[in-house]
Amino acid sequence: MRVNRRSPIAVFFTIALVTGSGAATAQPNATAQPNGDESAAATATLARPAPADPCFLDEVTSNPTRPNWDTSATTTQCGVVEIDAGWLDQPMGGGVHQTLLLTSMRYGLTPKLDLRWGLTNHMVQSGGGTEPLEGSGDQWLMARYRFLDQGSRSPALAFLYGIKIATANPDKGFGSGFVDHQFTFIASRDLGKNHFDFNAVGVVVGEPGGHDGAVQCGLALTRTVSRKISWMLESYGGPQPGTPDRFGAGFTGASFTVRPTLVLDAAYARTFTAGAPRGQIMFGFTYAMRSVFPPPSKDSALARLLGR
Repeated sequence: MRVNRRSPIAVFFTIALVTGSGAATAQPNATAQPNGDESAAATATLARPAPADPCFLDEVTSNPTRPNWDTSATTTQCGVVEIDAGWLDQPMGGGVHQTLLLTSMRYGLTPKLDLRWGLTNHMVQSGGGTEPLEGSGDQWLMARYRFLDQGSRSPALAFLYGIKIATANPDKGFGSGFVDHQFTFIASRDLGKNHFDFNAVGVVVGEPGGHDGAVQCGLALTRTVSRKISWMLESYGGPQPGTPDRFGAGFTGASFTVRPTLVLDAAYARTFTAGAPRGQIMFGFTYAMRSVFPPPSKDSALARLLGR
């Protein structure tokens, strides 16, 4: 049974930049003494704390990419590791159900760049009088780079590249057995309590005869309902590589912030494509913690190039 090869991949910002600080030097041979106001200003300048390094912030916060399909230009906090996991149920038709356990890990290498490893830990198809199928899915390696921060009139812009490691068993229909590539342009914008993410996703898939490609687009709205609850509404679709069918889906979900480092989520998606699961129910969590591996030194040219 065919499984849609596009992994759901998604919302919120860490855009602090490192700035330099000046130091005052005493002038013992000065002939003039500052007046009282000047002395007070100098004291205030000396007492002002240095800007915080965005790779060593006191508070660790989670930046979930799930349960959304469209991803945000916001990257994982620098020096922080995020782990997320979720359960997905897909009715396949004819009484057959497919369940998946999905996991990913992201590392904030700089304030503008994060790296991701995602995999489908376990897949099961059962029901409908068919022989149960069980196994693991494909894995993905991804990098997301934000090259423009949000301005007063401009959105935040980012680019994401992903490559699929074909570890799923194609004989069971759990994967194609070929390497795929994904190129994603991301635009994100905050408008009051509303956050918008637009994705244009180019997919190049491997096939027995070579490669095929297509471009799909999605738009997601995330609205802050309260200090802890956010609501998502999303639409995604476009041509599918390797088939004349077009993919189209609608999505709604919510997230609950237990604490800054832990976020729970749940969502429902409805697809309108032949050969794809019609409904999807999912829930999971995202947890953030400080990494034991320090980010690259901000003094290196490569780190500065990558946004350190």
